Amino acid sequence: MTARPLALLLSVALLSGCGLVPGDSDGTPRQRFDQAVDDVRSAVQREIDAAVDQAKEQQSGGTGDVGQSTPPEVDAIRTDTNTQFDYAAYTATLEQVIGSLQTFWRTELPKLGVPYSAPTRYTYYRPEEGGAPSCGGEPAPAKNAFYCPPGDFIAWDETGLMIPYYVQAGDFAAAFVLAHEFGHAMQARLPRKERPGILNELQADCFAGAWSRYAQDEDLLEQGDLDEATLAVFSARDLPGTDFTNPAAHGSGFERTRAFTDGYADGAGACYPAPADRWLVTRSAP
Repeated sequence: MTARPLALLLSVALLSGCGLVPGDSDGTPRQRFDQAVDDVRSAVQREIDAAVDQAKEQQSGGTGDVGQSTPPEVDAIRTDTNTQFDYAAYTATLEQVIGSLQTFWRTELPKLGVPYSAPTRYTYYRPEEGGAPSCGGEPAPAKNAFYCPPGDFIAWDETGLMIPYYVQAGDFAAAFVLAHEFGHAMQARLPRKERPGILNELQADCFAGAWSRYAQDEDLLEQGDLDEATLAVFSARDLPGTDFTNPAAHGSGFERTRAFTDGYADGAGACYPAPADRWLVTRSAP
């Protein structure tokens, strides 16, 4: 698996934090570190820009559906050996992930007491090109992914979120985004619902972890994929001080990682009902 630019950036930061950036005559260690970070960020942004340009060249239009009503024959989620972004491989990965999620939840949701039904569609949008789907009369947000209960569909900003995630952190980081939103779709089918906010989001993380274990058991993953998912979970954590009653709260890095790990270790049954006493750290359940 080729190293991702974000992983390189993190490794540079760790070296600096451990005091391992050597000194020489070309400025202070701090200056050299800052320049190294800027160089990596610039390289990452160039790669993302090139990937977005390729997506627009190969698939015109600001929005479009992905996936099939009948799950495709799922192959391994293994595109990380590509050294260059390939839009066809990217879309194939998303289709594989959606198919795998459908197969997983077709079996798992009945175990939680309700019949399975698939979301109505899975669609990408590009805010800069217009035509993004609305949810309950609200426009689709930029740089985001969401499940829309009124329309029962999953949507994501392709150019502002999904492709950058895929390029920076890997194919399974992008897969985690879909698994998390699919978890919200399954929540809508369950009788007990957490109110919008942290427990609702942590439960979706846990459901994503349960699917990740299934994907591994089905030999769909390769070494490093779970690291990509963990990085995606942690990087989307709340800022310190975020109130857990905030409807937009998703949880701290520790809380999100714990919920994901619980699902991975013990399956979807460990996620429902949401174990507030276990997941909410140093705060009370709502």
